[in-house]
Amino acid sequence: MSTQHPNHEMLVELNQLNKVFVSDDVETWALNNINLRISKGEYLAITGPSGCGKSTLLAQLGLLDTSTDGTYWLAGHDAAQIDKNERARIRNKEIGFIFQAFNLISDLSVEDNVALPLTYRQDLSREQRRARVTAALEQVEMVHRASHFPAQLSGGQQQRVAIARAIAGEPAIILADEPTGNLDSKNAAAVMTLLDTLHHNGATICMVTHDMSSALRTGRIIEMKDGAIVSDSPTSARSAIAV
Repeated sequence: MSTQHPNHEMLVELNQLNKVFVSDDVETWALNNINLRISKGEYLAITGPSGCGKSTLLAQLGLLDTSTDGTYWLAGHDAAQIDKNERARIRNKEIGFIFQAFNLISDLSVEDNVALPLTYRQDLSREQRRARVTAALEQVEMVHRASHFPAQLSGGQQQRVAIARAIAGEPAIILADEPTGNLDSKNAAAVMTLLDTLHHNGATICMVTHDMSSALRTGRIIEMKDGAIVSDSPTSARSAIAV
Protein backbone atom coordinates (compact mmCIF):
# COMPACT_ATOMS: atom_id res chain seq x y z
CA MET A 1 0.00 0.00 0.00
CA SER A 2 1.62 3.28 -1.09
CA THR A 3 1.64 6.45 0.94
CA GLN A 4 -0.41 9.27 -0.55
CA HIS A 5 1.36 12.50 -1.40
CA PRO A 6 -0.28 15.50 0.30
CA ASN A 7 -0.13 17.78 -2.78
CA HIS A 8 -2.81 16.46 -5.14
CA GLU A 9 -2.21 19.16 -7.78
CA MET A 10 1.42 18.09 -8.22
CA LEU A 11 1.16 15.21 -10.69
CA VAL A 12 4.87 14.40 -10.96
CA GLU A 13 7.61 15.09 -8.44
CA LEU A 14 11.19 13.83 -8.85
CA ASN A 15 13.66 14.62 -6.08
CA GLN A 16 17.42 14.08 -6.48
CA LEU A 17 16.80 11.19 -8.87
CA ASN A 18 19.85 9.31 -10.17
CA LYS A 19 20.23 6.43 -12.60
CA VAL A 20 23.64 4.81 -12.71
CA PHE A 21 24.62 1.94 -15.00
CA VAL A 22 27.62 -0.13 -13.95
CA SER A 23 29.59 -2.33 -16.35
CA ASP A 24 33.14 -3.64 -15.88
CA ASP A 25 33.48 -1.43 -12.81
CA VAL A 26 32.71 1.66 -14.91
CA GLU A 27 29.85 3.90 -13.73
CA THR A 28 27.74 5.74 -16.27
CA TRP A 29 25.44 8.40 -14.81
CA ALA A 30 22.48 8.33 -17.19
CA LEU A 31 20.56 10.66 -14.86
CA ASN A 32 22.30 12.95 -12.42
CA ASN A 33 20.42 14.66 -9.59
CA ILE A 34 17.15 15.21 -11.44
CA ASN A 35 14.65 17.48 -9.71
CA LEU A 36 11.43 17.94 -11.65
CA ARG A 37 7.84 18.88 -10.91
CA ILE A 38 4.91 18.68 -13.31
CA SER A 39 1.50 20.03 -12.37
CA LYS A 40 -1.82 18.80 -13.70
CA GLY A 41 -2.61 20.30 -17.10
CA GLU A 42 0.97 21.21 -18.02
CA TYR A 43 2.39 20.75 -21.51
CA LEU A 44 6.17 20.51 -21.56
CA ALA A 45 9.01 19.40 -23.79
CA ILE A 46 12.27 17.69 -22.86
CA THR A 47 15.06 18.52 -25.30
CA GLY A 48 18.79 18.00 -25.63
CA PRO A 49 21.40 16.19 -27.75
CA SER A 50 21.38 12.44 -28.38
CA GLY A 51 22.55 10.51 -25.33
CA CYS A 52 21.78 13.31 -22.89
CA GLY A 53 19.31 11.23 -20.86
CA LYS A 54 15.95 12.25 -22.39
CA SER A 55 14.73 8.70 -23.05
CA THR A 56 16.10 7.45 -19.73
CA LEU A 57 14.15 10.17 -17.94
CA LEU A 58 11.00 9.30 -19.89
CA ALA A 59 11.43 5.64 -18.91
CA GLN A 60 11.57 6.72 -15.26
CA LEU A 61 8.47 8.89 -15.65
CA GLY A 62 6.67 5.99 -17.33
CA LEU A 63 7.56 3.50 -14.58
CA LEU A 64 9.37 1.41 -17.19
CA ASP A 65 12.57 1.48 -15.13
CA THR A 66 13.63 2.08 -11.54
CA SER A 67 16.09 4.68 -10.33
CA THR A 68 19.36 4.05 -8.50
CA ASP A 69 18.27 6.47 -5.80
CA GLY A 70 16.08 9.52 -5.26
CA THR A 71 12.29 9.71 -5.05
CA TYR A 72 9.49 9.76 -7.61
CA TRP A 73 5.87 10.58 -6.87
CA LEU A 74 3.30 10.00 -9.62
CA ALA A 75 -0.35 10.94 -9.14
CA GLY A 76 0.00 10.49 -5.38
CA HIS A 77 1.88 7.18 -5.58
CA ASP A 78 5.38 6.75 -4.19
CA ALA A 79 7.09 4.77 -6.98
CA ALA A 80 9.80 3.49 -4.64
CA GLN A 81 7.25 1.86 -2.35
CA ILE A 82 5.30 -0.22 -4.86
CA ASP A 83 6.02 -3.72 -6.14
CA LYS A 84 6.28 -4.84 -9.77
CA ASN A 85 2.59 -5.71 -10.13
CA GLU A 86 1.45 -2.42 -8.62
CA ARG A 87 3.83 -0.53 -10.93
CA ALA A 88 2.23 -2.26 -13.91
CA ARG A 89 -1.27 -1.44 -12.68
CA ILE A 90 -0.45 2.23 -12.07
CA ARG A 91 1.39 2.49 -15.40
CA ASN A 92 -1.62 1.10 -17.25
CA LYS A 93 -4.10 3.40 -15.50
CA GLU A 94 -2.18 6.65 -15.05
CA ILE A 95 0.15 6.82 -18.08
CA GLY A 96 -0.52 7.02 -21.81
CA PHE A 97 2.45 6.32 -24.09
CA ILE A 98 3.03 7.65 -27.61
CA PHE A 99 6.10 6.24 -29.36
CA GLN A 100 8.06 7.35 -32.40
CA ALA A 101 7.61 3.91 -34.01
CA PHE A 102 3.83 3.79 -33.31
CA ASN A 103 4.14 0.26 -31.79
CA LEU A 104 0.81 -0.93 -33.16
CA ILE A 105 0.19 -4.70 -33.35
CA SER A 106 -0.06 -5.63 -37.01
CA ASP A 107 -2.61 -8.44 -36.72
CA LEU A 108 -5.04 -6.42 -34.59
CA SER A 109 -7.55 -3.98 -36.04
CA VAL A 110 -7.41 -0.28 -35.23
CA GLU A 111 -10.23 -0.74 -32.73
CA ASP A 112 -8.52 -3.69 -31.04
CA ASN A 113 -5.17 -1.86 -30.87
CA VAL A 114 -6.80 1.02 -29.05
CA ALA A 115 -8.70 -1.34 -26.75
CA LEU A 116 -5.67 -3.46 -25.83
CA PRO A 117 -4.45 -1.51 -22.75
CA LEU A 118 -8.02 -1.33 -21.46
CA THR A 119 -8.35 -5.14 -21.35
CA TYR A 120 -6.15 -5.08 -18.24
CA ARG A 121 -8.37 -2.54 -16.47
CA GLN A 122 -10.50 -4.47 -14.01
CA ASP A 123 -12.20 -1.23 -12.97
CA LEU A 124 -13.89 -0.91 -16.37
CA SER A 125 -16.79 -2.94 -17.75
CA ARG A 126 -16.84 -4.17 -21.33
CA GLU A 127 -19.33 -1.44 -22.22
CA GLN A 128 -17.13 1.23 -20.64
CA ARG A 129 -14.08 -0.02 -22.55
CA ARG A 130 -15.99 0.03 -25.82
CA ALA A 131 -17.25 3.55 -25.16
CA ARG A 132 -13.76 4.80 -24.36
CA VAL A 133 -12.33 3.27 -27.54
CA THR A 134 -15.00 4.94 -29.66
CA ALA A 135 -14.51 8.28 -27.92
CA ALA A 136 -10.72 8.12 -28.37
CA LEU A 137 -11.04 7.30 -32.09
CA GLU A 138 -13.47 10.17 -32.49
CA GLN A 139 -10.96 12.56 -30.92
CA VAL A 140 -8.30 11.60 -33.45
CA GLU A 141 -10.81 11.38 -36.34
CA MET A 142 -10.15 7.70 -37.03
CA VAL A 143 -13.55 6.11 -36.30
CA HIS A 144 -14.02 5.41 -40.01
CA ARG A 145 -10.85 3.27 -39.92
CA ALA A 146 -11.82 1.22 -36.84
CA SER A 147 -11.91 -2.11 -38.70
CA HIS A 148 -8.73 -1.49 -40.72
CA PHE A 149 -5.31 -2.92 -39.86
CA PRO A 150 -2.09 -0.91 -39.35
CA ALA A 151 -0.64 -1.93 -42.72
CA GLN A 152 -3.65 -0.30 -44.40
CA LEU A 153 -2.90 3.07 -42.83
CA SER A 154 -0.43 5.85 -43.58
CA GLY A 155 2.22 6.78 -41.03
CA GLY A 156 0.21 9.77 -39.91
CA GLN A 157 -2.91 7.65 -39.49
CA GLN A 158 -0.97 5.03 -37.51
CA GLN A 159 0.27 7.72 -35.12
CA ARG A 160 -3.29 8.98 -34.70
CA VAL A 161 -4.32 5.46 -33.71
CA ALA A 162 -1.37 5.32 -31.30
CA ILE A 163 -2.54 8.58 -29.76
CA ALA A 164 -6.07 7.18 -29.44
CA ARG A 165 -4.61 4.16 -27.63
CA ALA A 166 -2.73 6.51 -25.28
CA ILE A 167 -5.80 8.59 -24.37
CA ALA A 168 -8.45 5.86 -24.25
CA GLY A 169 -7.61 5.03 -20.65
CA GLU A 170 -7.97 8.69 -19.64
CA PRO A 171 -4.47 8.71 -18.09
CA ALA A 172 -3.15 11.28 -15.66
CA ILE A 173 -0.24 12.05 -18.00
CA ILE A 174 0.66 11.41 -21.64
CA LEU A 175 4.33 10.65 -22.34
CA ALA A 176 5.30 11.21 -25.99
CA ASP A 177 8.73 10.04 -27.19
CA GLU A 178 9.62 11.85 -30.45
CA PRO A 179 5.98 11.54 -31.64
CA THR A 180 6.73 13.14 -35.03
CA GLY A 181 10.11 11.47 -35.60
CA ASN A 182 8.87 9.01 -38.26
CA LEU A 183 6.53 11.41 -40.04
CA ASP A 184 6.85 13.82 -42.96
CA SER A 185 6.35 17.51 -42.27
CA LYS A 186 2.64 17.53 -43.15
CA ASN A 187 1.75 14.59 -40.91
CA ALA A 188 4.06 15.86 -38.19
CA ALA A 189 2.20 19.17 -38.15
CA ALA A 190 -1.13 17.34 -37.98
CA VAL A 191 0.02 15.25 -35.01
CA MET A 192 1.32 18.33 -33.18
CA THR A 193 -2.01 20.08 -33.78
CA LEU A 194 -3.75 17.05 -32.28
CA LEU A 195 -1.49 17.16 -29.20
CA ASP A 196 -2.20 20.90 -28.89
CA THR A 197 -5.93 20.13 -28.90
CA LEU A 198 -5.58 17.38 -26.30
CA HIS A 199 -3.73 19.78 -24.04
CA HIS A 200 -6.32 22.50 -24.61
CA ASN A 201 -8.93 19.96 -23.48
CA GLY A 202 -7.07 19.36 -20.23
CA ALA A 203 -4.47 16.66 -20.93
CA THR A 204 -1.09 16.75 -19.18
CA ILE A 205 1.59 16.05 -21.79
CA CYS A 206 5.34 15.52 -21.44
CA MET A 207 7.07 15.22 -24.81
CA VAL A 208 10.64 14.28 -25.65
CA THR A 209 11.70 15.95 -28.89
CA HIS A 210 14.81 17.11 -30.73
CA ASP A 211 12.67 19.44 -32.86
CA MET A 212 12.70 22.93 -31.35
CA SER A 213 9.70 24.05 -33.43
CA SER A 214 7.66 21.29 -31.75
CA ALA A 215 9.09 22.15 -28.34
CA LEU A 216 8.12 25.79 -28.75
CA ARG A 217 4.45 24.76 -29.08
CA THR A 218 4.48 23.63 -25.44
CA GLY A 219 4.38 25.85 -22.38
CA ARG A 220 7.70 24.83 -20.87
CA ILE A 221 11.03 23.54 -22.15
CA ILE A 222 13.43 21.40 -20.13
CA GLU A 223 16.89 21.08 -21.63
CA MET A 224 19.16 18.18 -20.68
CA LYS A 225 22.88 17.61 -21.07
CA ASP A 226 25.02 14.73 -19.78
CA GLY A 227 22.16 13.30 -17.73
CA ALA A 228 21.34 16.54 -15.95
CA ILE A 229 18.71 19.26 -16.37
CA VAL A 230 20.61 22.38 -17.39
CA SER A 231 17.62 24.62 -18.15
CA ASP A 232 13.94 24.71 -17.21
CA SER A 233 12.06 27.72 -18.52
CA PRO A 234 8.70 28.84 -19.91
CA THR A 235 8.41 28.63 -23.68
CA SER A 236 7.67 32.36 -23.78
CA ALA A 237 11.24 33.05 -22.59
CA ARG A 238 12.67 30.83 -25.35
CA SER A 239 10.41 32.44 -27.95
CA ALA A 240 11.67 35.88 -26.97
CA ILE A 241 15.28 34.70 -27.37
CA ALA A 242 14.47 33.10 -30.74
CA VAL A 243 13.01 36.39 -31.98
